[in-house]
Amino acid sequence: MKTIKWLLFHEPAELFIRTAEHFEQELNRRTGNAFNFEILELSDYERMYHGGKQCDPLTELKAGKVQMSQIYINTLAYSNITNLLALTLPFLFRDHDHATRVFEGEIGAEMLDYIQSQGGMKGLSFTYSGGYKVMACDQPVTSVEDFKYLKFKRSKQALLTDVFSTLGAQESDSEFNFVETTLPRYHADCQPGQTHAINTQHSMYLTTILANDAMWNEMDDELRTHFTETAKICAAQERRQSVQDAHEIATQRGKQEALGITQYHELKDFELLESQLSPVIDRWKDYFPNNIVNRIIAA
Repeated sequence: MKTIKWLLFHEPAELFIRTAEHFEQELNRRTGNAFNFEILELSDYERMYHGGKQCDPLTELKAGKVQMSQIYINTLAYSNITNLLALTLPFLFRDHDHATRVFEGEIGAEMLDYIQSQGGMKGLSFTYSGGYKVMACDQPVTSVEDFKYLKFKRSKQALLTDVFSTLGAQESDSEFNFVETTLPRYHADCQPGQTHAINTQHSMYLTTILANDAMWNEMDDELRTHFTETAKICAAQERRQSVQDAHEIATQRGKQEALGITQYHELKDFELLESQLSPVIDRWKDYFPNNIVNRIIAA
């Protein structure tokens, strides 16, 4: 029986454990229990396998010290897999059905292959970490005009800076009023005092299920099919669950309070938010190759 170490890189761990466990169950159902999964949170992995020292999960995955993980596309983009940033453009996806067509179709396959072309990792599927984004803010925001009075933390990602600057917010090295997150991962991202959840839905919080490239290359075609189909099934289920989780939080005051949300705000001029951010797509679409942005919009 082959052991697969699955490293849980991000918080909150419960959002990622269920995907890893689902993958284990589905893959073993298909392969007659051929795999033993060791699902590890980052702190446990560092204690058990890295001498208690901090490690870079991407380095561990590429080196084959762990065989699988689920990682934010922004994290991958920071490691020079920059084409994935296209998926973070504002109002790129009309709805979840549109996103599914992209992720499970030709464009998704192309972008997953692009991950592998950069070396060390095989992209298997796209998942959500809560789905559509919200802003965790330290004050009420009910209109687009309110963003002109807010500060955001300086980012090394120019696209993110462009989005917030376009709304009129000011970049800051120290104090900042809001951060991006999603409702299911609110308590993992929000800073002290950021108790107002602003439903902007301007982008999606996306992750990928990844496998070590060397492990992938050792597989025969049948086993690769099992891994690919398992990843597709698990990703689709995780996206559905994320949407359900977000809906429950948005509609249940008790769940909001448990996450530290004192108020949940809907923008009164949501259409204006979309129209104001549309120039961001125009400024960035030519940055990405293969006409990928226009193809996503048309999907």
